[in-house]
Amino acid sequence: MPNDGHAQGTSGSGLTISIDSIPQQAWAADGAGKITEVNQVICRDFGLTREAILERSWTAFVHPDDLGICLERWQNSIATGEEYTTEFRLLFADGNYRWHLARAVKIKSGENGDFWMGINSNIDGQKKNESIKDEFISVASHELKTPLTTIKGYNQLLMRMVKEPNAISFLERSSGQLHRLEKLIADLMDVSKINAGKMTLAKDTFDFTKMVKETIAGMQQLSSQHRIILEEKSEISFYGDQFRIEQVLQNFISNAIKYSPGEDRIIVSVETQQENIIVSVRDFGIGIEREHLNRLFDRYYRADNSATRFDGLGMGLFISADIIKRHGGSFWIESMPGKGSTFFFKLPLQPFESVAPQERTESYYRDKFITISCSKGSDTMLVDWVGHQDMHSVKHGGKLMIEYLGRNLCTKVFNDNRKVLGTWSEASDWAAETWLPQMELAGLRYFAWIFSPSAFSQLSAVKSVENDQKKAEISFFTDAKEARDWLSSR
Repeated sequence: MPNDGHAQGTSGSGLTISIDSIPQQAWAADGAGKITEVNQVICRDFGLTREAILERSWTAFVHPDDLGICLERWQNSIATGEEYTTEFRLLFADGNYRWHLARAVKIKSGENGDFWMGINSNIDGQKKNESIKDEFISVASHELKTPLTTIKGYNQLLMRMVKEPNAISFLERSSGQLHRLEKLIADLMDVSKINAGKMTLAKDTFDFTKMVKETIAGMQQLSSQHRIILEEKSEISFYGDQFRIEQVLQNFISNAIKYSPGEDRIIVSVETQQENIIVSVRDFGIGIEREHLNRLFDRYYRADNSATRFDGLGMGLFISADIIKRHGGSFWIESMPGKGSTFFFKLPLQPFESVAPQERTESYYRDKFITISCSKGSDTMLVDWVGHQDMHSVKHGGKLMIEYLGRNLCTKVFNDNRKVLGTWSEASDWAAETWLPQMELAGLRYFAWIFSPSAFSQLSAVKSVENDQKKAEISFFTDAKEARDWLSSR
């Protein structure tokens, strides 16, 4: 392959990829994993020519502490064809290592063989800021834990010793405050573990329905104002970390109680849909403005001015989101200001497996998650997503879209999400940073996205195309006819 800064696909694939037009570090590799091209950004950062970099191999620029896991993941991706994703430190020309997030996808290229396209995004500043915060959280949590344990012990001794009713009342109140402080410290320690990659799961098969009932009973004792009602009671077994999933449900119910003052009920529902457990917690309280929905699961974020009205640092949902993701699940929210909110989470009953196509030709593809159609002579690719989606199914469908778009020389996409249930928000960053650039390289020029009915999913859809370097024209619609008319006018 010539070192001219271009990774060439076959003429039949419709792919001609100019990696020098990409403002981030970009590279290409052949099907066996050998790096064949690097762009000018990599040459500038490393202070070497293309020829020198390719001769030395990319492993020479990776920090020794990061190299092992990088090679393991790269070899696994080459063997399976799955997307390559990792974080590593790269050696720059000034002698300093800088953190990067690497993502690469395999592109089918017909007669000349498959090849890999990768992008390294600089995340060094973000990593340094997170490191400083995490170190502070870890130290503060451990420093607070020791005096808290001592105070709890003295408080318990005093409660056994005193007989004055008023004194007992005050001690009980202080116990409540100590419990809140203990919960706060536990949350801080969990956040620290998550960011250090040390949050572990103790998985085993357990009675999911029984766990839900017991969690509701425990939470009911903490709230005399709200009745916590369980609507679905089907018997379900699940393989996962029971303690951590209880923690998620407790967080959801606790938030429902907290943000529905003056109301008298919380409704919990548990059901199975398409080999997934779907749990929802509904309140009838203050609700959440649309613009705040997608950020609720960020660290320390709480909507509007609720921090002045309700206690806590807003870490519970961030921790819950991480637990759900580690079980291969997802979460979403439906809410209306003044009428309440419903928090959902989904857990797969079976691990994701390779999806067998129900029908596949050069211009048509269909399986249980997605249908793709490229009519002969048309410049528009029709895509129909179906059912519950997650990171695995979205990546699966996204790669198929790249393949069929390039193979059929389409420049327009009609992307229909009206049949999507829940959300696939965990894949939105991947879509923005990896999938969209690859779609553009495959020929995308105009993209009509028909929204799912879910407000949370709509916000995730918008986030999935938030890329400052995007060149394609993208519009969102709730009406399919308007989307077709818009594409026809382009």
